Amino acid sequence: MLTSLSLAAVTLAGSNPEQVRIALQGADSQGNPTGMSIGWYTENEVSGVVKFGLSPSELQQNATGDSKQYYADHGYHHNAVLPNLKPNTKYYYQIEGDEIRSFKSAPTGTDETFSVSIIGDMGWLGSKERPMKIDGGGLKKNWSAVPTRVQLEKMLRNDEFDLVWHVGDIAYADDAFAHDVVGGLYEECYNGYVNWMQNITSTIPYMVSPGNHDSECHSPQCVADVTIGRQLGNFSAYNARWHMPAEASKGVANMWYSWNYGPIHFISINTETDFPGAAEQHRGDGKAFPAGSFGYDGEYLAWLEADLKAADEARKAGTGRKWIVAGGHRPQSEILKTKALFDKYNVDLYLSGHVHSYGRSYKTCKSPACHSVEKSNSTTTYVFCGGAGNDETGFESSGKIHPGPVAGEPVFTTPELSTGILQVVNSTSLVFKLISSLDGRVIDALWI
Repeated sequence: MLTSLSLAAVTLAGSNPEQVRIALQGADSQGNPTGMSIGWYTENEVSGVVKFGLSPSELQQNATGDSKQYYADHGYHHNAVLPNLKPNTKYYYQIEGDEIRSFKSAPTGTDETFSVSIIGDMGWLGSKERPMKIDGGGLKKNWSAVPTRVQLEKMLRNDEFDLVWHVGDIAYADDAFAHDVVGGLYEECYNGYVNWMQNITSTIPYMVSPGNHDSECHSPQCVADVTIGRQLGNFSAYNARWHMPAEASKGVANMWYSWNYGPIHFISINTETDFPGAAEQHRGDGKAFPAGSFGYDGEYLAWLEADLKAADEARKAGTGRKWIVAGGHRPQSEILKTKALFDKYNVDLYLSGHVHSYGRSYKTCKSPACHSVEKSNSTTTYVFCGGAGNDETGFESSGKIHPGPVAGEPVFTTPELSTGILQVVNSTSLVFKLISSLDGRVIDALWI
């Protein structure tokens, strides 16, 4: 009897949802998101039903999710899409077996003001909570993402952002072996990160782009056991856990897609695979397993040009969004073919990570009236914002200014732990602010 009760308790616990995350989905005739995807994890394979509605006491609509297990005996990742939502409206939802949560649906107006939290290269916890067994070769003995997580929580409570965009390198699960060489801990790290961030990911749309550290597990365990390594290769964890609006934008999985929100057309680009010279064109970041080939040859760049062209033409015709903002993992120096498309189609801002610090180019300005330091021959302003804290970033707190004569090169850099805020101030003003993870002050601001 006791054994039966114990087994029942274990089964019930294994059915409890965790790692809840949401993302924008769908598109109306103007490209505005019309739904929200709800993702979660359970240890056991269970049916996934999400109730939702306009009141926590009246969850009268249901959405049924699907599930996927990409790593045998390591749980199931579920996803359900809540469709046809009223715009700019607070909704309540409840995954079967979980508490009631809420989110706000996307607006349809092109003059909406809002803010996006920009995160790059963020790991789980720090070396105090997860001591390093290996350091060197890029790995740091003393590091932490905790100040960033604490600062994000403060900003969340103050309603300082409406979306999150993580531009690659999520959790650093591929570095988890540095904390346990024998065990590897790839899945434990990724699970830990999403649970750690769940207070944000379950209430604010958490949009993601692929980074090199999202490509594969290359721990000794994964390399020694090809069966494990292949299951954790070619962005499998990244594409199973997150659910971006690729279908609505004719993109592919979470590798490339776009969406509209207020006066901005956002484009999440692929800096890792599916174009000539891509760093993970044939093998993952650790070169342990095959990678890439998410589309047919040339598909990604053709999609990107078509998306940029449509957004630019609609803007010029007065029917599109005022700003075009692209984001991806690697900085402009590593995506030169893409950079040419940015110039061709007048992309206003490109946000990236990969570099574990912050830097930005000159403010874009072609008018003769501009101050000389603002002049640029490029239509695009470039920002890299990869200093959230991870296993490969030590503690730094100094800022410095580097004047640079070439547009696209950083003219201001700082290694301080930080994240960004992209804010639509009004119908004519867009500002990017770098926020210190240590004390919340604005380190740098760039008006566009």
